[in-house]
Amino acid sequence: MDNSLQNKKILIVGGSSGIGLAVAQKACKAGGKVMIASRSAAEKQQELTSLIGHEIETCSFDVTAEPESLWQIIGDIDHLAVATRPEIIPGPFAETDFKEAQKAFNTKFWGTYRLIQKGRINPYGSIILTSGIAGEKIFRNHSTMCIINSAIEALCRSLAVELAPIRVNLVSPGFVAPKPPEVEELAQNFPAKRIASPDEVADAFIYLMKSAYITGTSLAVDGGARLV
Repeated sequence: MDNSLQNKKILIVGGSSGIGLAVAQKACKAGGKVMIASRSAAEKQQELTSLIGHEIETCSFDVTAEPESLWQIIGDIDHLAVATRPEIIPGPFAETDFKEAQKAFNTKFWGTYRLIQKGRINPYGSIILTSGIAGEKIFRNHSTMCIINSAIEALCRSLAVELAPIRVNLVSPGFVAPKPPEVEELAQNFPAKRIASPDEVADAFIYLMKSAYITGTSLAVDGGARLV
């Protein structure tokens, strides 16, 4: 099986910043034809092209909206990377605002669910989802993200069976820069003794796109944070 990204059509949802932007940069360097879809992507076309260093396509897209129009615009693709990140403030479960929790679930889980359900991924292509170590390790005051990430991981395994031969995998990042000083200090307790850069997490996405015999797998990029 060809494991090159040369001329492969790659859609990155949530690729305007952070991990998604780093994935776009690496996918372009590997020869991929990259499209970024996010709420701000189209208006940031020139800025994103400058940051990535390659010509890219952009499309304005809210992951909580119906995805049919997005797929009509971009057509069939080879690889889909979903790097959306919900806005939710950590807090005790008893004090968590249900509507805010529901909004976060709609953004990261149901938005991903609908995007893939309507998707147009070529056979032997791949889908890479994003969860987080809060799905594996319990952190106080992070119950909402723990539940969402666990659901994403279950979705990955289920779709790896149902959508085969399309491969479905997942990257589970730990703490990724930039982070406040208290998190930097916490990371000194990890085996890696630091937090990750977006580039280091993006490497895992590219690896999973290229690896033709990996599916249904969660790849942790956390410096060992889940172990301590």
